[in-house]
Amino acid sequence: MSISRVAVVGTGILGVAAAREVTMRHPDAEVTVFDKADSVAAHQSGHTSGIVDSGLDQRPGAAEAKLTRRGLQLLIPYMAEAGVPYRECGQLLIAQNTDEAERLEEIFARAKDNEVPGARLLERHEIGAVEPAVRGVLGLFSPHAAIADFSALTDALASDVRAAGGTFRFRTEVTAFDTMSSEVRLRGRSVPADDSPSGHESAAGDSGDDDRGQGAAGARDGDVASGPDEGTAGDRDHRHERPRTYHRREPVIGIGDELRDRFGGQDWFKQAESTIGEWTQKLSDSWSRRDDRRPPDGRIDDERSSARSDGSRTDGGQNEAPHRDGSDRDAAAEEVLGTFDIVIVCAGLQADRLSVAAGLDAEPRIVPFTSDYYRIPASDTEVVRGIIGSVPDPQAPFAETSIVRGLDDGLILGPNTFVALGRESYDRPGFDLADIGSTARSKGFWKFAAQTAKTAVRGVRPLVSKTAFVDGIRRFVPELDPDAVTPGIRGVRAQAMTAEGELIDELTMTRRGRLTVVRSVPKWAATSALAIAESIVDRAFENAAR
Repeated sequence: MSISRVAVVGTGILGVAAAREVTMRHPDAEVTVFDKADSVAAHQSGHTSGIVDSGLDQRPGAAEAKLTRRGLQLLIPYMAEAGVPYRECGQLLIAQNTDEAERLEEIFARAKDNEVPGARLLERHEIGAVEPAVRGVLGLFSPHAAIADFSALTDALASDVRAAGGTFRFRTEVTAFDTMSSEVRLRGRSVPADDSPSGHESAAGDSGDDDRGQGAAGARDGDVASGPDEGTAGDRDHRHERPRTYHRREPVIGIGDELRDRFGGQDWFKQAESTIGEWTQKLSDSWSRRDDRRPPDGRIDDERSSARSDGSRTDGGQNEAPHRDGSDRDAAAEEVLGTFDIVIVCAGLQADRLSVAAGLDAEPRIVPFTSDYYRIPASDTEVVRGIIGSVPDPQAPFAETSIVRGLDDGLILGPNTFVALGRESYDRPGFDLADIGSTARSKGFWKFAAQTAKTAVRGVRPLVSKTAFVDGIRRFVPELDPDAVTPGIRGVRAQAMTAEGELIDELTMTRRGRLTVVRSVPKWAATSALAIAESIVDRAFENAAR
């Protein structure tokens, strides 16, 4: 059969790149892109430092290394043609001790095997020729590393989709999938403007208004789900789970107590307990501030302020839960969004929840990690020329930090990474109890925490102290003025994790009939976005014409 109706769920850089790839391969297909946000790049794609990865630390011969190389081959010419802000500035990884120097030499060996152009080791006396203000015992320099505006890149890709006749439906939350033998029906609901997360103005410059026209592409309101994939009760149950976030006014889990129960007898926890207590107090304070905004009578509906006693809520508390405005949105609010020949889901932070909604395995889970960045204004940036980074440590996967001279000539410091209090919580006091509960109930997360605890505890103090974090950054560049540092952007990284606590840093997809769900992507997915889009569409359309 011919492919005439294609839907993509997710308007991050990968979803929009996949939609563009579909329009290039199937110019006659009607492509519709859905997202509950009111613009493209509202989440991960719009909250980054902008580093374009040159593939220094990729395992030689791995699929991720090939994606990075192919991604750069496609990305650089595209950005030049589309006018996307891009600057080649070089990247310098700095070792501060002999252990880091050994790891840096291993990374250099990988860089040579990956044929990273111009990569070379710099002895202590050579570092100053590249970055005069940097201090270290050994450096690894990649002269062609660059920075880019990934939000602008996503906008440009979205413009290509529109130019090819594609349609964007913003403020539309996909909540369920009916997978049939040769079609997939999407179900969902409209999201009010003040309920939808937003990163920046949409590609059309319309402040988030969609361009869907009179109806959903491929919609057949009278269709009834049928087909061999729809016959089991398990499938029907999955279709009725609604992957929604919600906000409540009282905590349902004590993070500090949970940590104490699990690790209270271990020496590393005893050393860090006071700092963890400070962190949890900050969380409690934020709850108290929200309590101050209760209705005048001070009452909270019991059903909305406590977990249901019958245990009917699904993982993460997303089913049958109140929303940000305190009201319940039931199934009557849902509608048929359309019926499509092919559906591709690039949902990032919600990948596991939408997988469950599609009747797929819940594993791997998404554990969100917050990435806080700091800034120094352009007038104080003369001490840094390009990108300066710490040496990656496999035992501390979230400890890497960088100093990046941004496209506006200001400095970006970070990320300061820690477990997120919400998958879409970008305000610094913000949190989402459903997301906190989802993380706390993940067996894989606690196994990961136990495996990395001894190294992770070294970074606990910076998580609650900007001064401590900046002091760590100044090991590389002592001349940085700590008084000039101000809060910058906050991002949330969707980290896929197995039930055994292993991090997944590769492109993985699950397919069921005409539905393809992207479950995880490499760490530097934005760099490889155009190459990853090729792989996604290859998989989605595999045997589709049969």
